[in-house]
Amino acid sequence: MGMDKTNFFVFFPIFMMVSLLPGIIGAVMAMKRSSFVQDRIDHIAAMSAGPLYLTVFFLRLTMGLMQASLGNARRDCGVNVPDQHAYKVVGGTADGALVLMDDAEPFGRFNRAQRAVQNHVEQVFPMVLEFILGGYVFPWTTAAITCAWAALRCYGAVLYANDRMARVKGNLPANILLGTLAGLVLTVGIVATMK
Repeated sequence: MGMDKTNFFVFFPIFMMVSLLPGIIGAVMAMKRSSFVQDRIDHIAAMSAGPLYLTVFFLRLTMGLMQASLGNARRDCGVNVPDQHAYKVVGGTADGALVLMDDAEPFGRFNRAQRAVQNHVEQVFPMVLEFILGGYVFPWTTAAITCAWAALRCYGAVLYANDRMARVKGNLPANILLGTLAGLVLTVGIVATMK
């Protein structure tokens, strides 16, 4: 992907921060214009729940750092997606040979489709936390973001089954939407904590 020298511990957090901007901007605008949003934030502040919103953002940040570690390690050893593990043959005529996922059809398509499902499962847990917290303050916006996110993740998964790099067409815009939702949650957490 042209990122052979990229330090993912720098790239991933920067990408995450940039993807937060639409959510932060939208949340600030909604806070100034909507009494419903302001009432919800006041309620969160009254319950001292602002730190819970900030903690969900911290979970997102640490997940990004774990993915950065994986990205660096993956690149350094040359084990590309959909491979998740590298096995070594011990003994016999193939002693020391690496064992990776079969990328030839029909098994390659199956392996990529399976990884697409697992990739989605890995993303759902943090998204559900942000869905619940963001949805309390911004129900319609959160619903729209989540539906678009799910559709794009599905699109990326279908493309991934046929081509390992095509998943980016759905997953990249889905990640921007997820960042937008995270920006909403982060902004609510900051404002409610500071009240």
